[in-house]
Amino acid sequence: MKVIKQYISYLILLLSLCYFTGCKDLMRVKSDERLSGDEFWTEGNDASVESFTLSLYSFFRDATMREAAFIVNTGELRAAPVVPYGTDANYYVRHLVANNLNQLISQQNNYLGSNITRWKTFYKVVQSANILLENIDNVPGLSEQNKRAYRSEAIFMRNLTYFFMARVFGDIPYYTNAQNYEALPRSNMVEVLQGCLADLQTIIDADPNYQYIPWTQPGAKAGIRPNRGAVLLLMMHINMWLVRFDATRATTYYQNTANLGRTLIEDNGGTYYLLDLARSNDIFRGGTAETLFEIVQNINTNETFPQNANYSNLFTYRYRGLGISTPLLYYQSRFLLQLYSPEEVDNRREAWFDENIYQIDGTSKEMVKFLNADVSGTTPTSNSGNQIVFRYADALLLYAEALAELGTDDGKALEILNTVRERAGAPSRSSSGDDLKDDIYWERVRELIGEGHYFYDLIRTSKIHDPNYSYHPMSRVDFNAGGWTWPIHPDAFINNTKMTDNLFWK
Repeated sequence: MKVIKQYISYLILLLSLCYFTGCKDLMRVKSDERLSGDEFWTEGNDASVESFTLSLYSFFRDATMREAAFIVNTGELRAAPVVPYGTDANYYVRHLVANNLNQLISQQNNYLGSNITRWKTFYKVVQSANILLENIDNVPGLSEQNKRAYRSEAIFMRNLTYFFMARVFGDIPYYTNAQNYEALPRSNMVEVLQGCLADLQTIIDADPNYQYIPWTQPGAKAGIRPNRGAVLLLMMHINMWLVRFDATRATTYYQNTANLGRTLIEDNGGTYYLLDLARSNDIFRGGTAETLFEIVQNINTNETFPQNANYSNLFTYRYRGLGISTPLLYYQSRFLLQLYSPEEVDNRREAWFDENIYQIDGTSKEMVKFLNADVSGTTPTSNSGNQIVFRYADALLLYAEALAELGTDDGKALEILNTVRERAGAPSRSSSGDDLKDDIYWERVRELIGEGHYFYDLIRTSKIHDPNYSYHPMSRVDFNAGGWTWPIHPDAFINNTKMTDNLFWK
Protein backbone atom coordinates (compact mmCIF):
# COMPACT_ATOMS: atom_id res chain seq x y z
CA MET A 1 0.00 0.00 0.00
CA LYS A 2 2.84 2.38 0.83
CA VAL A 3 4.42 1.85 -2.58
CA ILE A 4 1.08 2.42 -4.32
CA LYS A 5 0.60 5.69 -2.45
CA GLN A 6 4.12 6.76 -3.37
CA TYR A 7 3.45 5.89 -7.01
CA ILE A 8 0.26 7.98 -7.02
CA SER A 9 2.11 10.84 -5.34
CA TYR A 10 4.89 10.62 -7.86
CA LEU A 11 2.56 10.66 -10.86
CA ILE A 12 0.54 13.54 -9.43
CA LEU A 13 3.79 15.46 -9.08
CA LEU A 14 4.75 14.68 -12.66
CA LEU A 15 1.32 15.50 -14.05
CA SER A 16 0.96 18.75 -12.15
CA LEU A 17 4.45 19.80 -13.15
CA CYS A 18 3.58 19.29 -16.82
CA TYR A 19 0.04 20.65 -16.74
CA PHE A 20 0.47 23.95 -14.97
CA THR A 21 3.79 25.10 -16.40
CA GLY A 22 5.56 25.91 -19.60
CA CYS A 23 8.43 24.01 -21.22
CA LYS A 24 11.08 25.48 -18.94
CA ASP A 25 9.31 24.44 -15.77
CA LEU A 26 8.52 21.08 -17.28
CA MET A 27 12.21 20.37 -17.43
CA ARG A 28 13.08 21.71 -13.96
CA VAL A 29 12.47 19.56 -10.91
CA LYS A 30 13.52 20.85 -7.49
CA SER A 31 15.31 18.38 -5.25
CA ASP A 32 12.72 18.58 -2.49
CA GLU A 33 9.94 17.77 -4.97
CA ARG A 34 11.74 14.58 -5.90
CA LEU A 35 11.80 12.94 -2.45
CA SER A 36 8.67 10.87 -2.96
CA GLY A 37 10.15 9.77 -6.27
CA ASP A 38 13.27 8.47 -4.53
CA GLU A 39 11.12 6.35 -2.24
CA PHE A 40 9.05 5.17 -5.19
CA TRP A 41 12.14 3.57 -6.71
CA THR A 42 14.02 2.37 -3.63
CA GLU A 43 10.89 0.76 -2.19
CA GLY A 44 9.43 -0.29 -5.52
CA ASN A 45 9.18 -3.62 -7.31
CA ASP A 46 8.55 -5.07 -10.74
CA ALA A 47 4.85 -4.18 -10.66
CA SER A 48 5.45 -0.53 -9.78
CA VAL A 49 8.11 -0.17 -12.49
CA GLU A 50 5.75 -1.78 -14.99
CA SER A 51 3.05 0.74 -14.05
CA PHE A 52 5.48 3.64 -14.42
CA THR A 53 6.64 2.34 -17.81
CA LEU A 54 3.07 2.13 -19.02
CA SER A 55 2.71 5.86 -18.31
CA LEU A 56 5.14 6.54 -21.18
CA TYR A 57 2.73 4.91 -23.61
CA SER A 58 -0.25 6.65 -22.04
CA PHE A 59 1.36 10.09 -22.37
CA PHE A 60 2.38 9.36 -25.96
CA ARG A 61 -1.16 8.32 -26.79
CA ASP A 62 -2.49 11.49 -25.17
CA ALA A 63 -0.12 13.67 -27.20
CA THR A 64 -0.81 12.05 -30.55
CA MET A 65 -4.38 10.79 -30.45
CA ARG A 66 -6.38 12.30 -27.59
CA GLU A 67 -5.37 15.91 -26.98
CA ALA A 68 -5.02 16.61 -30.70
CA ALA A 69 -5.59 14.87 -34.03
CA PHE A 70 -1.81 14.98 -34.31
CA ILE A 71 -1.01 12.11 -36.67
CA VAL A 72 -3.94 12.81 -39.01
CA ASN A 73 -3.37 16.56 -39.28
CA THR A 74 0.42 16.81 -39.27
CA GLY A 75 1.29 13.73 -41.30
CA GLU A 76 -1.61 12.95 -43.58
CA LEU A 77 -3.98 15.85 -44.28
CA ARG A 78 -1.48 18.70 -44.52
CA ALA A 79 -0.90 19.61 -48.19
CA ALA A 80 -2.94 16.55 -49.19
CA PRO A 81 -5.29 16.29 -52.22
CA VAL A 82 -8.25 16.24 -49.83
CA VAL A 83 -11.45 18.28 -49.97
CA PRO A 84 -14.20 18.60 -47.33
CA TYR A 85 -17.82 18.06 -48.27
CA GLY A 86 -19.80 21.28 -48.07
CA THR A 87 -18.78 24.47 -46.28
CA ASP A 88 -19.47 23.60 -42.65
CA ALA A 89 -16.94 23.19 -39.81
CA ASN A 90 -14.64 21.15 -42.00
CA TYR A 91 -13.28 24.38 -43.42
CA TYR A 92 -10.31 23.67 -41.13
CA VAL A 93 -9.13 21.14 -43.70
CA ARG A 94 -9.00 23.86 -46.36
CA HIS A 95 -6.58 25.79 -44.15
CA LEU A 96 -4.54 22.67 -43.43
CA VAL A 97 -4.08 21.57 -47.02
CA ALA A 98 -3.23 25.13 -48.08
CA ASN A 99 -0.67 25.49 -45.25
CA ASN A 100 -2.59 28.35 -43.64
CA LEU A 101 -1.76 27.20 -40.13
CA ASN A 102 -2.22 30.57 -38.44
CA GLN A 103 -5.73 30.71 -39.89
CA LEU A 104 -6.37 27.15 -38.81
CA ILE A 105 -5.26 27.82 -35.24
CA SER A 106 -7.17 31.10 -34.91
CA GLN A 107 -10.47 29.75 -36.26
CA GLN A 108 -10.57 26.17 -35.05
CA ASN A 109 -10.93 24.49 -31.67
CA ASN A 110 -7.86 23.48 -29.69
CA TYR A 111 -8.18 19.81 -30.52
CA LEU A 112 -7.87 20.37 -34.26
CA GLY A 113 -5.47 23.29 -34.21
CA SER A 114 -3.62 24.89 -31.34
CA ASN A 115 -3.17 21.72 -29.27
CA ILE A 116 -0.89 20.43 -32.00
CA THR A 117 1.43 23.35 -31.26
CA ARG A 118 1.63 22.35 -27.58
CA TRP A 119 4.53 20.03 -26.94
CA LYS A 120 4.26 19.69 -23.18
CA THR A 121 2.60 16.25 -23.23
CA PHE A 122 5.34 14.96 -25.52
CA TYR A 123 7.81 16.20 -22.93
CA LYS A 124 5.98 14.18 -20.29
CA VAL A 125 7.10 11.12 -22.25
CA VAL A 126 10.67 12.42 -22.41
CA GLN A 127 10.80 13.34 -18.73
CA SER A 128 9.25 10.05 -17.62
CA ALA A 129 11.74 8.11 -19.75
CA ASN A 130 14.64 10.09 -18.32
CA ILE A 131 13.45 9.50 -14.75
CA LEU A 132 13.07 5.78 -15.37
CA LEU A 133 16.54 5.52 -16.91
CA GLU A 134 18.14 7.34 -13.98
CA ASN A 135 16.39 5.31 -11.29
CA ILE A 136 15.79 1.81 -12.65
CA ASP A 137 18.95 0.43 -11.03
CA ASN A 138 17.70 1.55 -7.59
CA VAL A 139 14.74 -0.83 -7.56
CA PRO A 140 15.50 -3.74 -5.21
CA GLY A 141 14.94 -7.27 -6.43
CA LEU A 142 14.39 -6.31 -10.08
CA SER A 143 16.15 -8.80 -12.33
CA GLU A 144 18.89 -7.64 -14.68
CA GLN A 145 16.80 -8.97 -17.57
CA ASN A 146 13.88 -6.77 -16.64
CA LYS A 147 16.06 -3.74 -15.93
CA ARG A 148 17.55 -3.93 -19.40
CA ALA A 149 14.16 -4.47 -21.00
CA TYR A 150 12.63 -1.44 -19.25
CA ARG A 151 15.71 0.61 -20.06
CA SER A 152 15.39 -0.28 -23.75
CA GLU A 153 11.70 0.63 -23.79
CA ALA A 154 12.43 4.01 -22.21
CA ILE A 155 15.16 4.78 -24.75
CA PHE A 156 12.85 3.83 -27.63
CA MET A 157 9.97 5.97 -26.36
CA ARG A 158 12.23 8.95 -25.65
CA ASN A 159 13.59 8.95 -29.17
CA LEU A 160 10.30 8.17 -30.90
CA THR A 161 8.92 11.22 -29.11
CA TYR A 162 11.81 13.45 -30.12
CA PHE A 163 11.40 12.29 -33.73
CA PHE A 164 7.69 13.08 -33.75
CA MET A 165 8.39 16.56 -32.38
CA ALA A 166 11.31 17.27 -34.72
CA ARG A 167 9.23 16.54 -37.83
CA VAL A 168 6.67 19.11 -36.71
CA PHE A 169 8.68 21.84 -34.97
CA GLY A 170 12.21 21.45 -36.37
CA ASP A 171 14.61 22.58 -33.63
CA ILE A 172 13.43 21.45 -30.19
CA PRO A 173 14.75 21.47 -26.60
CA TYR A 174 16.73 18.28 -26.08
CA TYR A 175 17.82 16.69 -22.83
CA THR A 176 18.45 13.19 -21.52
CA ASN A 177 18.99 13.74 -17.79
CA ALA A 178 16.17 13.42 -15.28
CA GLN A 179 16.50 16.95 -13.89
CA ASN A 180 17.27 20.33 -15.43
CA TYR A 181 17.78 23.44 -13.34
CA GLU A 182 18.21 25.91 -16.19
CA ALA A 183 15.88 26.97 -18.96
CA LEU A 184 16.69 25.20 -22.20
CA PRO A 185 16.81 26.73 -25.68
CA ARG A 186 15.87 24.82 -28.80
CA SER A 187 18.65 22.56 -30.09
CA ASN A 188 19.51 22.14 -33.75
CA MET A 189 17.25 19.47 -35.24
CA VAL A 190 20.04 17.66 -37.08
CA GLU A 191 22.08 17.40 -33.88
CA VAL A 192 19.01 16.23 -31.94
CA LEU A 193 18.28 13.46 -34.42
CA GLN A 194 21.91 12.40 -34.59
CA GLY A 195 21.76 12.13 -30.81
CA CYS A 196 18.62 10.02 -31.15
CA LEU A 197 20.37 7.64 -33.53
CA ALA A 198 23.30 7.24 -31.15
CA ASP A 199 20.89 6.65 -28.26
CA LEU A 200 18.91 4.02 -30.19
CA GLN A 201 22.12 2.30 -31.25
CA THR A 202 22.79 1.54 -27.58
CA ILE A 203 19.70 -0.68 -27.59
CA ILE A 204 21.08 -2.69 -30.50
CA ASP A 205 24.63 -2.87 -29.10
CA ALA A 206 23.48 -3.95 -25.64
CA ASP A 207 21.23 -6.70 -26.96
CA PRO A 208 23.05 -8.80 -29.60
CA ASN A 209 20.96 -11.89 -28.77
CA TYR A 210 17.56 -10.13 -28.90
CA GLN A 211 16.83 -10.79 -25.22
CA TYR A 212 15.60 -7.40 -24.01
CA ILE A 213 13.86 -6.02 -27.10
CA PRO A 214 13.06 -9.22 -29.03
CA TRP A 215 11.82 -9.44 -32.60
CA THR A 216 8.34 -9.74 -31.15
CA GLN A 217 7.00 -9.00 -27.69
CA PRO A 218 5.07 -11.81 -26.00
CA GLY A 219 1.30 -11.97 -25.71
CA ALA A 220 -0.55 -8.74 -25.06
CA LYS A 221 2.61 -6.66 -25.51
CA ALA A 222 2.83 -7.50 -29.23
CA GLY A 223 2.72 -4.34 -31.30
CA ILE A 224 2.00 -1.97 -28.45
CA ARG A 225 5.44 -2.32 -26.83
CA PRO A 226 8.53 -1.80 -28.99
CA ASN A 227 10.05 -4.82 -30.68
CA ARG A 228 13.44 -4.94 -32.38
CA GLY A 229 11.86 -4.20 -35.76
CA ALA A 230 10.33 -1.00 -34.40
CA VAL A 231 13.74 0.17 -33.13
CA LEU A 232 15.34 -0.50 -36.51
CA LEU A 233 12.53 1.14 -38.47
CA LEU A 234 12.59 4.23 -36.26
CA MET A 235 16.31 4.53 -37.00
CA MET A 236 15.59 4.11 -40.72
CA HIS A 237 13.04 6.92 -40.64
CA ILE A 238 15.39 9.23 -38.75
CA ASN A 239 18.18 8.61 -41.27
CA MET A 240 15.87 9.27 -44.22
CA TRP A 241 14.59 12.48 -42.62
CA LEU A 242 18.16 13.67 -42.11
CA VAL A 243 18.85 13.30 -45.84
CA ARG A 244 16.83 16.45 -46.48
CA PHE A 245 18.33 18.56 -43.72
CA ASP A 246 21.95 17.36 -43.75
CA ALA A 247 22.33 16.80 -47.48
CA THR A 248 26.13 16.70 -47.52
CA ARG A 249 25.92 13.37 -45.69
CA ALA A 250 23.02 11.98 -47.74
CA THR A 251 24.95 8.95 -48.97
CA THR A 252 25.82 8.00 -45.39
CA TYR A 253 22.19 8.24 -44.33
CA TYR A 254 21.01 6.18 -47.29
CA GLN A 255 23.65 3.53 -46.52
CA ASN A 256 22.65 3.50 -42.84
CA THR A 257 19.03 2.98 -43.87
CA ALA A 258 19.94 0.18 -46.25
CA ASN A 259 22.01 -1.57 -43.57
CA LEU A 260 19.21 -1.26 -41.02
CA GLY A 261 16.63 -2.43 -43.54
CA ARG A 262 18.72 -5.43 -44.47
CA THR A 263 18.99 -6.41 -40.80
CA LEU A 264 15.29 -5.90 -40.19
CA ILE A 265 14.16 -7.90 -43.20
CA GLU A 266 16.79 -10.64 -43.44
CA ASP A 267 17.51 -11.34 -39.76
CA ASN A 268 14.03 -11.40 -38.19
CA GLY A 269 13.57 -15.13 -38.79
CA GLY A 270 10.18 -14.76 -40.42
CA THR A 271 8.70 -12.81 -37.51
CA TYR A 272 7.31 -10.11 -39.80
CA TYR A 273 5.47 -10.66 -43.06
CA LEU A 274 2.75 -9.13 -45.20
CA LEU A 275 -0.68 -10.54 -44.44
CA ASP A 276 -3.07 -11.46 -47.23
CA LEU A 277 -4.92 -8.32 -48.26
CA ALA A 278 -8.20 -10.06 -47.46
CA ARG A 279 -7.13 -9.67 -43.82
CA SER A 280 -7.04 -5.87 -43.95
CA ASN A 281 -9.38 -5.74 -40.98
CA ASP A 282 -6.82 -7.70 -38.95
CA ILE A 283 -3.92 -5.51 -40.10
CA PHE A 284 -5.56 -2.29 -39.01
CA ARG A 285 -7.10 -3.69 -35.88
CA GLY A 286 -3.50 -4.29 -34.82
CA GLY A 287 -1.32 -6.89 -33.17
CA THR A 288 -0.39 -8.89 -36.28
CA ALA A 289 2.88 -10.05 -37.82
CA GLU A 290 2.73 -6.97 -40.04
CA THR A 291 2.68 -4.53 -37.12
CA LEU A 292 5.92 -3.20 -35.67
CA PHE A 293 4.51 -0.50 -33.39
CA GLU A 294 1.05 0.90 -32.77
CA ILE A 295 -0.90 3.09 -30.37
CA VAL A 296 -3.51 1.09 -28.55
CA GLN A 297 -7.08 1.92 -27.76
CA ASN A 298 -9.42 -0.21 -25.69
CA ILE A 299 -13.17 0.25 -26.02
CA ASN A 300 -13.77 -2.04 -23.05
CA THR A 301 -12.15 0.48 -20.70
CA ASN A 302 -13.40 3.54 -22.59
CA GLU A 303 -9.86 4.33 -23.75
CA THR A 304 -10.78 5.31 -27.30
CA PHE A 305 -9.55 7.95 -29.72
CA PRO A 306 -11.76 10.98 -30.45
CA GLN A 307 -13.53 10.78 -33.78
CA ASN A 308 -11.47 13.36 -35.64
CA ALA A 309 -8.27 11.49 -34.81
CA ASN A 310 -9.71 8.43 -36.55
CA TYR A 311 -9.38 8.30 -40.33
CA SER A 312 -12.48 6.15 -40.73
CA ASN A 313 -14.65 8.80 -39.17
CA LEU A 314 -13.36 11.37 -41.67
CA PHE A 315 -13.56 9.37 -44.89
CA THR A 316 -16.65 7.24 -44.38
CA TYR A 317 -20.15 8.34 -43.41
CA ARG A 318 -21.17 5.12 -41.66
CA TYR A 319 -20.27 6.32 -38.19
CA ARG A 320 -22.18 9.55 -38.59
CA GLY A 321 -25.73 8.38 -38.02
CA LEU A 322 -28.83 7.31 -39.90
CA GLY A 323 -29.86 9.36 -42.91
CA ILE A 324 -26.31 10.61 -43.62
CA SER A 325 -24.79 9.55 -46.93
CA THR A 326 -21.63 11.64 -47.28
CA PRO A 327 -18.33 11.44 -45.41
CA LEU A 328 -16.63 14.52 -44.01
CA LEU A 329 -13.72 14.41 -46.47
CA TYR A 330 -12.78 12.83 -49.77
CA TYR A 331 -9.68 12.45 -51.94
CA GLN A 332 -9.68 14.27 -55.26
CA SER A 333 -10.62 12.03 -58.18
CA ARG A 334 -7.54 12.82 -60.23
CA PHE A 335 -5.33 11.76 -57.31
CA LEU A 336 -7.13 8.43 -56.95
CA LEU A 337 -6.99 7.85 -60.71
CA GLN A 338 -3.26 8.48 -60.55
CA LEU A 339 -2.75 6.05 -57.65
CA TYR A 340 -5.09 3.23 -58.59
CA SER A 341 -5.44 3.27 -62.36
CA PRO A 342 -8.68 1.60 -63.53
CA GLU A 343 -6.58 0.03 -66.30
CA GLU A 344 -4.39 -1.88 -63.83
CA VAL A 345 -5.28 -4.59 -61.32
CA ASP A 346 -4.78 -3.49 -57.72
CA ASN A 347 -6.77 -5.23 -55.02
CA ARG A 348 -6.21 -2.33 -52.61
CA ARG A 349 -8.69 -0.37 -54.68
CA GLU A 350 -11.51 -2.77 -53.86
CA ALA A 351 -10.33 -3.53 -50.31
CA TRP A 352 -9.76 0.06 -49.19
CA PHE A 353 -12.32 2.10 -51.19
CA ASP A 354 -15.96 1.79 -52.07
CA GLU A 355 -17.29 1.30 -55.58
CA ASN A 356 -17.54 5.07 -56.12
CA ILE A 357 -13.77 5.62 -55.97
CA TYR A 358 -13.66 7.28 -59.41
CA GLN A 359 -16.79 9.40 -59.06
CA ILE A 360 -16.30 13.10 -59.78
CA ASP A 361 -15.47 15.40 -56.90
CA GLY A 362 -18.44 16.45 -54.86
CA THR A 363 -20.17 13.07 -55.00
CA SER A 364 -20.19 10.60 -52.15
CA LYS A 365 -17.25 8.20 -52.07
CA GLU A 366 -15.60 6.48 -49.15
CA MET A 367 -12.21 5.20 -48.10
CA VAL A 368 -12.90 2.16 -45.92
CA LYS A 369 -9.30 1.07 -45.35
CA PHE A 370 -9.58 1.47 -41.56
CA LEU A 371 -13.32 0.98 -41.29
CA ASN A 372 -12.74 -2.69 -42.05
CA ALA A 373 -11.36 -3.16 -38.56
CA ASP A 374 -14.67 -2.05 -37.09
CA VAL A 375 -17.25 -3.68 -39.39
CA SER A 376 -19.36 -6.73 -38.67
CA GLY A 377 -20.95 -7.54 -41.99
CA THR A 378 -21.84 -4.08 -43.31
CA THR A 379 -22.50 -2.43 -39.94
CA PRO A 380 -19.85 -0.47 -38.06
CA THR A 381 -19.47 -1.87 -34.57
CA SER A 382 -17.03 0.47 -32.81
CA ASN A 383 -13.98 2.65 -33.23
CA SER A 384 -11.69 -0.17 -32.12
CA GLY A 385 -8.69 -0.34 -34.45
CA ASN A 386 -5.31 0.68 -33.02
CA GLN A 387 -3.35 3.50 -34.65
CA ILE A 388 -0.56 1.94 -36.67
CA VAL A 389 2.71 3.87 -36.31
CA PHE A 390 5.10 1.43 -38.03
CA ARG A 391 4.31 -1.64 -40.10
CA TYR A 392 6.31 -4.02 -42.24
CA ALA A 393 5.25 -2.63 -45.63
CA ASP A 394 6.64 0.75 -44.56
CA ALA A 395 9.98 -0.88 -43.69
CA LEU A 396 10.15 -2.75 -47.00
CA LEU A 397 9.54 0.37 -49.08
CA LEU A 398 11.92 2.54 -47.07
CA TYR A 399 14.61 -0.09 -47.54
CA ALA A 400 13.90 -0.21 -51.28
CA GLU A 401 14.04 3.58 -51.47
CA ALA A 402 17.45 3.72 -49.80
CA LEU A 403 18.85 1.07 -52.15
CA ALA A 404 17.47 2.89 -55.19
CA GLU A 405 18.96 6.19 -54.05
CA LEU A 406 22.35 4.57 -53.54
CA GLY A 407 22.09 3.08 -57.04
CA THR A 408 24.15 0.06 -56.05
CA ASP A 409 21.45 -2.64 -56.13
CA ASP A 410 18.46 -1.66 -58.23
CA GLY A 411 17.64 -5.34 -58.62
CA LYS A 412 17.14 -5.79 -54.88
CA ALA A 413 15.17 -2.53 -54.62
CA LEU A 414 12.91 -3.68 -57.46
CA GLU A 415 12.42 -7.09 -55.84
CA ILE A 416 11.29 -5.47 -52.59
CA LEU A 417 8.97 -3.06 -54.40
CA ASN A 418 7.36 -5.95 -56.24
CA THR A 419 6.89 -7.87 -52.98
CA VAL A 420 4.52 -5.13 -51.82
CA ARG A 421 2.80 -4.97 -55.21
CA GLU A 422 2.41 -8.75 -55.35
CA ARG A 423 0.48 -8.71 -52.06
CA ALA A 424 -1.91 -6.22 -53.70
CA GLY A 425 -2.29 -8.40 -56.81
CA ALA A 426 -0.76 -5.58 -58.85
CA PRO A 427 1.52 -6.24 -61.85
CA SER A 428 5.25 -6.18 -61.22
CA ARG A 429 7.37 -3.21 -62.19
CA SER A 430 10.59 -3.53 -64.22
CA SER A 431 12.05 -0.05 -63.77
CA SER A 432 15.52 1.14 -62.82
CA GLY A 433 17.30 4.39 -62.03
CA ASP A 434 15.10 7.45 -61.62
CA ASP A 435 12.02 5.55 -62.82
CA LEU A 436 12.53 3.03 -60.03
CA LYS A 437 12.81 5.83 -57.47
CA ASP A 438 9.57 7.24 -58.80
CA ASP A 439 7.82 3.87 -58.64
CA ILE A 440 8.90 3.37 -55.03
CA TYR A 441 7.70 6.83 -54.03
CA TRP A 442 4.26 6.31 -55.55
CA GLU A 443 4.04 2.85 -54.04
CA ARG A 444 4.56 4.39 -50.59
CA VAL A 445 1.73 6.83 -51.28
CA ARG A 446 -0.47 4.00 -52.57
CA GLU A 447 0.28 1.50 -49.81
CA LEU A 448 0.49 3.83 -46.80
CA ILE A 449 -2.39 6.16 -47.66
CA GLY A 450 -4.07 7.42 -44.50
CA GLU A 451 -1.33 6.16 -42.16
CA GLY A 452 0.41 9.45 -41.40
CA HIS A 453 3.32 9.42 -43.90
CA TYR A 454 2.09 11.53 -46.83
CA PHE A 455 3.30 15.01 -45.82
CA TYR A 456 6.51 13.76 -44.23
CA ASP A 457 7.43 11.83 -47.40
CA LEU A 458 6.86 14.97 -49.48
CA ILE A 459 9.16 16.92 -47.15
CA ARG A 460 12.06 14.50 -46.83
CA THR A 461 12.17 13.73 -50.59
CA SER A 462 11.87 17.45 -51.57
CA LYS A 463 8.82 16.56 -53.67
CA ILE A 464 6.81 19.13 -51.71
CA HIS A 465 8.12 21.71 -54.22
CA ASP A 466 7.15 19.78 -57.36
CA PRO A 467 3.55 20.02 -58.69
CA ASN A 468 4.04 16.63 -60.34
CA TYR A 469 3.96 15.13 -56.84
CA SER A 470 2.49 17.75 -54.53
CA TYR A 471 -1.06 18.99 -54.99
CA HIS A 472 -0.19 21.99 -52.83
CA PRO A 473 3.46 22.83 -53.65
CA MET A 474 5.53 24.86 -51.22
CA SER A 475 8.14 27.25 -52.59
CA ARG A 476 11.73 26.71 -51.56
CA VAL A 477 11.78 30.23 -50.14
CA ASP A 478 8.87 29.42 -47.81
CA PHE A 479 10.34 26.05 -46.97
CA ASN A 480 13.73 27.48 -46.05
CA ALA A 481 11.99 30.10 -43.89
CA GLY A 482 10.31 27.31 -41.90
CA GLY A 483 7.02 26.97 -43.77
CA TRP A 484 7.12 23.19 -43.27
CA THR A 485 7.03 23.52 -39.46
CA TRP A 486 4.20 24.32 -37.07
CA PRO A 487 4.09 27.37 -34.77
CA ILE A 488 5.13 26.85 -31.16
CA HIS A 489 2.47 27.41 -28.52
CA PRO A 490 2.84 30.44 -26.20
CA ASP A 491 2.98 28.07 -23.20
CA ALA A 492 6.54 27.20 -24.17
CA PHE A 493 7.63 30.81 -23.61
CA ILE A 494 6.40 31.09 -20.02
CA ASN A 495 9.39 32.01 -17.84
CA ASN A 496 11.78 30.92 -20.58
CA THR A 497 13.72 33.77 -22.17
CA LYS A 498 15.78 31.27 -24.19
CA MET A 499 12.79 30.00 -26.15
CA THR A 500 12.35 31.08 -29.79
CA ASP A 501 9.45 30.62 -32.21
CA ASN A 502 9.34 29.40 -35.80
CA LEU A 503 9.50 32.85 -37.37
CA PHE A 504 7.68 31.89 -40.57
CA TRP A 505 4.46 31.92 -38.55
CA LYS A 506 4.99 35.29 -36.86
